[in-house]
Amino acid sequence: MESRTKKSFRNISFGVIGLLANLVVTFVAKSIFIRLLGAEYNGVNGLFSNILNVLNLAELGFSASVGYALYRPLKEGDEETTARLMNYIAKVYRIIAIVVAAAGCCCIPALQYLIAEDISTLPFTLSQLRIYFAMFLANTVCSYLLAYKRTLISADQNSYIITNTDNICNIVLNVVQIVLLLIFKNYYAYLVVLILKTVINNIILHIIAGKKYPYLRKYRKLQPEKTEKSSIFKNVQAMFLNKIGIVVLYSTTSLIISAFVSLVDAGKYSNYLMITSNIYSFINLIFNSMTASVGNLCVEGDVEYQYKVFRKVQYLADFFAVFCFVCYLCLFNDFITIWVGESMLFSLPVVIVISLNAMILYIRRATIAFRDAQAFYKKDWYKPIIESVGGVGLAIGLSYVLGTLGVILGFTLVMFFVSFIIENHTLFKYGFKKRFFRQIAETVGVMIFACGVGALTYYIGTFIPVGVGWFVLKLIFCMVISSGCFFLVSFRTPEFKYYVTLTKNYFKRIVAKIKNRTKKPCPEIANSGAMPNSDISNNPSSDNSVKATENLFEDVSVGEGSTDSEVKPCGDTKENPLDLMLKEEENNNIIGNDKCHSLSELSEDKVAVKEPKTDKRSSSDNEQYAPKSEDAYLGAKNKKDGDK
Repeated sequence: MESRTKKSFRNISFGVIGLLANLVVTFVAKSIFIRLLGAEYNGVNGLFSNILNVLNLAELGFSASVGYALYRPLKEGDEETTARLMNYIAKVYRIIAIVVAAAGCCCIPALQYLIAEDISTLPFTLSQLRIYFAMFLANTVCSYLLAYKRTLISADQNSYIITNTDNICNIVLNVVQIVLLLIFKNYYAYLVVLILKTVINNIILHIIAGKKYPYLRKYRKLQPEKTEKSSIFKNVQAMFLNKIGIVVLYSTTSLIISAFVSLVDAGKYSNYLMITSNIYSFINLIFNSMTASVGNLCVEGDVEYQYKVFRKVQYLADFFAVFCFVCYLCLFNDFITIWVGESMLFSLPVVIVISLNAMILYIRRATIAFRDAQAFYKKDWYKPIIESVGGVGLAIGLSYVLGTLGVILGFTLVMFFVSFIIENHTLFKYGFKKRFFRQIAETVGVMIFACGVGALTYYIGTFIPVGVGWFVLKLIFCMVISSGCFFLVSFRTPEFKYYVTLTKNYFKRIVAKIKNRTKKPCPEIANSGAMPNSDISNNPSSDNSVKATENLFEDVSVGEGSTDSEVKPCGDTKENPLDLMLKEEENNNIIGNDKCHSLSELSEDKVAVKEPKTDKRSSSDNEQYAPKSEDAYLGAKNKKDGDK
């Protein structure tokens, strides 16, 4: 069986390649769309997407709840339980599709009230607007048909299958959209291809899942017992509240801008949002690919073990946050000017707030990954209520004073003072059993640092002209300054040393494999009876095998004395960097100083062979993290959140 970290690494690799190709085609299609149809149609796209995201609340967070429930049966190879859950979610999804369709039809008569401008001043009639929305609605309803198998594929840590399928369909059909736009210059043609994209994508995934999990057909008549259904719906209640908060924070901004400011501004905002969303897709790919692995880790490992991994993941999230904030602040308007023209620009204050919003979201990503994996949604059930009321109230109130700036600022304030603080409080109190004030203080420090670096970089960047060539130069400048400053202030921390050592070891192994691919296996492996290319780390029963493993990875120490000679040419060990990050191999771990929980506290990491894990938690903790029976698992108090 493949290790969870190898699956994570493969998911990330496939995702990055696909996203890069998809990113180029998507931006070209968007550019042609705006230039041929105009800002108003671009605003309609953003408005309708927001409306339908709100209607998707009918999903109740059901797929995420069932996806969390699938972790254990998939890990244990329990085909009947897996099939029962999948049959149930298929039935529920059909009901959800009907509910969304009915709710969408009820919205059609009120569409004109969601646009601030007089409909007669827009390049389309009210009847056309309603037809456009009906086509958007049909696309959303189609997304629920046959799509339930995405949940199974993702929970089984095979999200690369979904990523590849999505990217191929997006690339091919985006090209078709571009051709049709150039020929017909018609919004109807654009929407028809959008619907086809969804239908074809879901059919392909349905076929793949049927071949990969043939037992689903064998047990297609099985349904969960009443106790299982009851447990799922109890958790769905908490998931539903959490989903309300997600929808309000991320899917109502354009709607409020359109209704209280202007449809054109909603279109402008969708351009900036498209940039941040696509960049976030790369970052999210890393953390989403880890979520199932972290969930698996939380079932197996102890609290301190999880916290050590969290510290390293948080460092990665902080780096992305600082790096992206500086680049957004300095490059947003240059890129928009080159891409779709100066008429689509926002003022500097709006750009600053959009950049802050993105930075907070990226910083939260490590916390969200661990919180999702342990499903602490019943612990902070009140969070989405505060997010919804506070976010909408602040956004609408500030829109009368500050316009578009006020809408975005309102949601940004709620994201930090409500979402970020409550999520960390919950994770640290119930997950790590620690105080979270150090985490908050460190995050505030990271944000202040990012603002300082961003201000300096922006000032210097004002002397660089706008243009394609100058943009590339400015991008390189921002990348070097942001990453250089971040590493400069953190180079003495255990987390920085960890990633440096991890990178060195990864390249050492690549070089060793290339140089010694045809050489004989080292004596330790030969003595253990392992084949040259066998995964020795999965053979703990042999002392010689363990010894070979220790010697092979002895250079993972971040202290002194690590040399190139410590890497032995023992064939393909099938390792990857995430094996160390998630502590997959029991005999190969980087164990830091237990007292070093802060980026500001310095210590040298030590090399040790990790002893077999024992569950040190109380029986009540085990009930929360690792239920022993299927019923206990399905009835766990906390369930996993969905990610867009």
